[in-house]
Amino acid sequence: MKRSPNTGFTLVELLVAMAAASIVMVAVVSAYQVQVRSKNTQEALTDMNQTARAALEIMTHEIRMAGCDPTLTAGAGILTADPDELSFSMDIVNAAGTSFQPDGLLTGPNETVSYAITAAGHLGRDTGGGLQPLARNVDALDFVYLDADGNVTAALDDIRAIQVTIVARAGEAESPFRHAHTDSDDYLNQQGTVIFTAPGDSFRRLRLSTTIACPNLAF
Repeated sequence: MKRSPNTGFTLVELLVAMAAASIVMVAVVSAYQVQVRSKNTQEALTDMNQTARAALEIMTHEIRMAGCDPTLTAGAGILTADPDELSFSMDIVNAAGTSFQPDGLLTGPNETVSYAITAAGHLGRDTGGGLQPLARNVDALDFVYLDADGNVTAALDDIRAIQVTIVARAGEAESPFRHAHTDSDDYLNQQGTVIFTAPGDSFRRLRLSTTIACPNLAF
């Protein structure tokens, strides 16, 4: 029977059309959520990675200068060598900080530096005014001190290299829009010692470690 031009859709036809549209919408929404999860996860990991690596680069540069004492009168060297805190001095500027001319004193800006974790859980740097955040969301900071033969030492005068390990954390836990994740890993330093026990939470973390030679400490 030929359909009249004024005849509408039947109920069955409408139901079939709605079902097909629903299937298409479900597929579109699912694809969108996958893209959102991937984007959010990637952004969190990238931010964590860049922040942690930048902080470690700054630490490497400064720690390498520990004990710099061109005049041999400033007495620069390692001040504190604890597993979770490092303090050292270096004669690199004049007292006023107006030139990069060592003056035999350790009173210039940035000539005494300390690293430790702040009360808020950040990697902190102190040059005399208290710990200031250098990198956000750092769960662990670990130092291991080595002598000239590469053996672990606790004697300040024997330190020739320092192993630094940090465990950085993404700024927020995994949300329903990200891939499910549970952190069940213990984090170790280069000596195989656990420095951060598996928390069992949903934060993403990154462990970075390096060994920094301190040539100025040999004098």
